[in-house]
Amino acid sequence: MRVAHLSEIPAADPLDRHAAVLADIKKIQDDLIETRDANAQLHADLHREQDRVALLVEDRDRWRQEALVFRTRLIELATAMANIGLLTRAAEGVVLTELTGTEKATGEAVGKLDEAFAKGNATAATAVA
Repeated sequence: MRVAHLSEIPAADPLDRHAAVLADIKKIQDDLIETRDANAQLHADLHREQDRVALLVEDRDRWRQEALVFRTRLIELATAMANIGLLTRAAEGVVLTELTGTEKATGEAVGKLDEAFAKGNATAATAVA
């Protein structure tokens, strides 16, 4: 933007000089209005982007919370599966001991096996709950 200085305004006629000054003032006023409009648009864009960032942060927090819930559930399930594996090994030992000691599966061995599984199932059920 170029502002006319008084030395550039023709001094021959006072009315010409006055008209030139008024034209410069009008130009400056138009530039100011244009700048205010651009500023208002930028301000509106800024608020829109701030709202968008707020929504993204809410989504991130929601996903983070869900991830924590799923991770906790996964740890619980992995612990239950590990307990099942340990109980299976213990039951295998009971069965092998009973079968090799008596050379046949008796009702007592099956009862001990059922007892071991029941105890393990109760432990696994309380660990998951």
